[in-house]
Amino acid sequence: MSARTGIHNRGSRMQIEKEIFEIIKRSKRVLLTSHERIDGDGVGSELAVHLALRRLGTPSSVINVGEIPAIYRFLPCADEAKVYPEGWRDDFDLCIALDSGTPDRFEDIYKKIAPLGVQIVNIDHHYSNTRYGSVNWVGDEFSSTGEMIYRFLRGNGLEITSEIAACLYTAMITDTGRFCYSNTRVSTLEAAADLMRCGAAPSDITHRLYRAERLEVFRLKSLAMSTLQTAAGGKVAMMHVTVDMHRETNTTYLDTQDFVDIPKSIGGVEVGILLREIAEDHKTRVSLRTEGGVDANEIAAEFGGGGHRRAAGCRYDGDIASAREAVVAVVLRHLRKAGIHEG
Repeated sequence: MSARTGIHNRGSRMQIEKEIFEIIKRSKRVLLTSHERIDGDGVGSELAVHLALRRLGTPSSVINVGEIPAIYRFLPCADEAKVYPEGWRDDFDLCIALDSGTPDRFEDIYKKIAPLGVQIVNIDHHYSNTRYGSVNWVGDEFSSTGEMIYRFLRGNGLEITSEIAACLYTAMITDTGRFCYSNTRVSTLEAAADLMRCGAAPSDITHRLYRAERLEVFRLKSLAMSTLQTAAGGKVAMMHVTVDMHRETNTTYLDTQDFVDIPKSIGGVEVGILLREIAEDHKTRVSLRTEGGVDANEIAAEFGGGGHRRAAGCRYDGDIASAREAVVAVVLRHLRKAGIHEG
């Protein structure tokens, strides 16, 4: 078994890029998957790899544990993605898991392939990744998994078509907050520029992602904003979304992926929190965004979650009210640890 603890220098990155490419070339049929509540980085990355494998003549299928959100269905081949168990085949000999920090983020699929001995290649940029694959490329220095796939394609001399470029540009722009987050580096912008040269159309992609929101989502956003609360003298801001709000506005949890940016965008806020009621198991999904010396990954880890230093998430076994109380208590402790005092 080949294991990696992370790729942090050019030599080792090139080595694992080649290793993964050799594994793909030996494969007969590839399963591509990403995490539950899939976002733009997960969608863009798996579709880009799907398109690249098609050009190589390697059969592949995109199968996820949930639907691709409507906002990303403009991407090439998005209509080919299936929701497990639809599209399942018994002849997969390789699974490439993209943007998934732990196997429980695609749990039903993982439970299916684990006993079958299907090789798992784990490609992800989350610091908290558990290295669950037989080969693990964990690049937390990258802005997104989409940027990692861009480097993989370039490193192996594979053509980036306009369709692949659109998928990877979408992955990168969504996971960098339109290239505004601190994970945006010079190399990120250089990759984005190269994707433009390959045919990605930023104005069209930006319009589809950020300027064509459904009225129902605006109504949901209004209801969520009405729950806004602050703590620690305005250093913490939070809001929540309930199942009833979704019913009232004819929306789903897929429509709330960027809602955590709302409380975080308030001036003076160090920690933004979004709490989402999960209907099926009476738990609460917690999303965190932080500034300064507050580590979102460390906060989420106290509840069994993880992610990045500035963006992380977890599940809380309880309703929104109890989740709010528990999470705020931990956040306040981390504020004090970072030397940030109430205003």
